[in-house]
Amino acid sequence: MNPLRHKFLPISFGVSVIGLAFSVYNILSTFLFEEACTEHCSVFANFTFMGFSLWWLSTLVFAAILLLSLFGFAYLIRLITAAALFLDLFLFAIMLTTTLCTMCIGAGILFACSYYAVRYENRRPIHPYPKTVLLTVWSVLFIALAGSGINAAQTPYPLLESENAAANVFFSPSCPACKQLISAEFGNKRISWYPVEENENDIWRIIYMQERLAAGDTLEQAFLKAERDRPEEKIGIFSALDWDYLTMQYAVWKNSAIVKRRTSVLPYTEVFGTPKTLGGPEISLQNSAAAQNDADAVAKLIGAETTFCGDESKPCDEK
Repeated sequence: MNPLRHKFLPISFGVSVIGLAFSVYNILSTFLFEEACTEHCSVFANFTFMGFSLWWLSTLVFAAILLLSLFGFAYLIRLITAAALFLDLFLFAIMLTTTLCTMCIGAGILFACSYYAVRYENRRPIHPYPKTVLLTVWSVLFIALAGSGINAAQTPYPLLESENAAANVFFSPSCPACKQLISAEFGNKRISWYPVEENENDIWRIIYMQERLAAGDTLEQAFLKAERDRPEEKIGIFSALDWDYLTMQYAVWKNSAIVKRRTSVLPYTEVFGTPKTLGGPEISLQNSAAAQNDADAVAKLIGAETTFCGDESKPCDEK
């Protein structure tokens, strides 16, 4: 019998205190100074599981580890930390193909430390340094993530793609200016449309728009129906586990990462691969859903720069 089985685990306890404080800090930062928090993790800021932020889940995990460490329940801590580290592998894999989140990486380091600490404190005398496959895989991904240059030329996910696109437009279902732009240009056959996420409801609306497009609606019709029908109000408690939701969330993360590396405003357009900001007032990627519904101001976004060549009304100049 391991003599340390039912003894206080000081290292695990100490790591859990740091992890708990770190998680609570990130929860409070969303209320006290949101910009400072989301600056590190803006692409993933709106992601929730069953309506709860991942920081709430990490708070519960570290709180459980703290209590179990007091009473020396090493086996339960090993199960919890193994599960947390396993899920962290998926998050690291996502960040390798989207963008870095320094706060998420910090939480991952604390989970890894907690995972190793309980094994070290509860080790057998013949194995002075615990070795695990899970920690090895996590370490490889962490090194790759820490030393990687994120691919700035990655391919975004289109909601509606043009075979001979003259421009790419990134839009959000909750962006008033995007709505105006789609209404003006949805019939342009030279534009590819790429969805990004501004709030937690956008993913459900993007999925709904995809369904309406498959049913034969135009982009404008799909946008307006998603706005009217509010599909986010009809989701179940386990809907976030649906494969369609998970794949769309990942695709939109990639699109949002591309936009956030280049600008902070929506709608964002690339004409022949050259980034352009639309004329008129800038609307923040984080705050456009709350922008004033000023028709005159928004209309300025739909000017000469949004009239792309290649359609019947404006053929491209031949040289």
